[in-house]
Amino acid sequence: MRLFPSLAAGLFAALLASTTAQADQVLHRYNLAEPDSLDPQKTNSAESLAIDREMYTGLAVLDPHNKPAPGAAESWDIAADGKTWTFHLRHDGKWSNGDPVTAADFLFSFRRLVDPKTAAEDPSDLKQVVNYDDIVAGKEKDLTKLGVEAPDPYTLVLHLTEPRIALPFLLTDMQLVPLHRASMEKSGDQWTQPGHIVSNGPFAMKSWTPQSEIVLAKNPNFFAAQDVKIDAVHWMVTENLDSALTRYRAAELDFIPLTRVHLPWAKENMPNQLVSAPINSTALLFFNMAKGPLSQDIRLREAFNLGIDREVLVTKIDARGEPPAYGMVPPTVSDYTAQSMPFKGTPMAERIKQAKELMAAAGYRPDHPLSLNVIYTTDESNRQILLAISAMLKPVGFDLKLQNSEWQVFVSNMNQRNYDVGNFALIGTYDDYENGLDNWRSDAGFANPAGYANPKFDDLFHRGGTAKDMATRRDLMQQAEKTMLADYPIAPLEFGQRNTLVNPKIQGFVADVTYPQSRYLSIKN
Repeated sequence: MRLFPSLAAGLFAALLASTTAQADQVLHRYNLAEPDSLDPQKTNSAESLAIDREMYTGLAVLDPHNKPAPGAAESWDIAADGKTWTFHLRHDGKWSNGDPVTAADFLFSFRRLVDPKTAAEDPSDLKQVVNYDDIVAGKEKDLTKLGVEAPDPYTLVLHLTEPRIALPFLLTDMQLVPLHRASMEKSGDQWTQPGHIVSNGPFAMKSWTPQSEIVLAKNPNFFAAQDVKIDAVHWMVTENLDSALTRYRAAELDFIPLTRVHLPWAKENMPNQLVSAPINSTALLFFNMAKGPLSQDIRLREAFNLGIDREVLVTKIDARGEPPAYGMVPPTVSDYTAQSMPFKGTPMAERIKQAKELMAAAGYRPDHPLSLNVIYTTDESNRQILLAISAMLKPVGFDLKLQNSEWQVFVSNMNQRNYDVGNFALIGTYDDYENGLDNWRSDAGFANPAGYANPKFDDLFHRGGTAKDMATRRDLMQQAEKTMLADYPIAPLEFGQRNTLVNPKIQGFVADVTYPQSRYLSIKN
């Protein structure tokens, strides 16, 4: 049975088609995998979230430099105790079908997010909202008891149990965007598909060809449409970065990140199109802290960390200008002192000696190694890095079995804890240190890839997150990171460095933003 869009949605689709046909500002972007979901509350990949961000606008938005700015709310007031936040919505905010964006749309979205039936990826942005814990735990069935109210169509009030100084950052997360209830209820499981999806951001979906591309068109109903120069965005599925470079050279893509293999070629052949900068990203290995040998013995996790020569990784294996990582929060993050694992600065020979001693004490040695299953997403660069790490750790007493898969299979294995070690990069959405630490909360669910849990870390993170001043917040968060690193639930490898080929016609590209928003870009004629 096929669902048909409403008349209003059909008229809007026609308007999008007309806009795209006349467009001379068409942007072509890469997407390394088919989106796992375009439901903003269920998406788990950074690129899918980037597409969501093109289509939706929350109470606050990210500016071109990943700082929070007013979005669907033009302003807000905070009570003296920091527990009541009152948001004043724009009166010119509209959905892509012309309906007004009202406080009721946020009420529906926030209640859906915390409803256990939704199975949202991570509802914890609302953790400080009154009755959050009981609702998420299923103890309170009445979703209207969530501490959010709409006294009138353009006022939204959040009642918190404690202060939340970082709330403007959190409000830019895609989980907290408004949702168009009528279209979702009418279209059922098809609500994220073309002809059904109704959004309130700078762009709206025109078409979705699986395994090929998603085409977005400028949303004429967006409150700041006059500032959006791009008429259409093609998010094109590109199986790997080798293919991406080929498509870039053929003028099929407008900007692409470079692997270490491609970087020397780009420096020699396209130096005027190469843009480089550190980014808020950390490549790491994470350990299964829920089951298996690594969860039981910290000596194994420490030895694993000691045995990796990060300087060799960033200078010879994956040489892209990135610094070696001994902690979680990158040094590029503002207003924070990056923390490091205790052995940073220890000569490599001494580290290997310590690692062998720890392994021997745990009952393992090179002729009786600990065999570990390492999952990673299919990518040649990932494989080369893991092969190098495998060679580094073999003399210590580890035998790594590499298992590659596509993104969806990788996520399934990760969520089912079907691995010993996993490999990926955590990419910060905004310029804030909490962004890199909240994945390690014991209540972060699937957002915590290792299943790490330490009450001391939870307490420090919670007290930092609810502190009333930034200095106290920063100090507690630094203590939290140091606590987590001392437990070795991860093996940080390198901090992010983005080397990007950018079409010279693209204007407004910010080098240190991993996923620049199309609304801030333009194309020079």
